[in-house]
Amino acid sequence: MKKRHNMVARTRLANSGRRRQLLKRLHQKVNIRRQQFQLHENHSDFAEAC
Repeated sequence: MKKRHNMVARTRLANSGRRRQLLKRLHQKVNIRRQQFQLHENHSDFAEAC
C-alpha cells in the first residue's frame, strides 16, 4: 500500500503559517520599541538644545 503524506504536509503548512504569524508579531514589537526609543532620543536632544 502507498503511504499518504497529506497529514504531514498539512501540519507543516500550519506550522510555517504559525511561525510567520509569530515572527510578524515580534517584528511589530521591535519596530514599535525602535520608534519609541527614537522619539525619546529626539525629545532629550531637543530638551538639551533649549
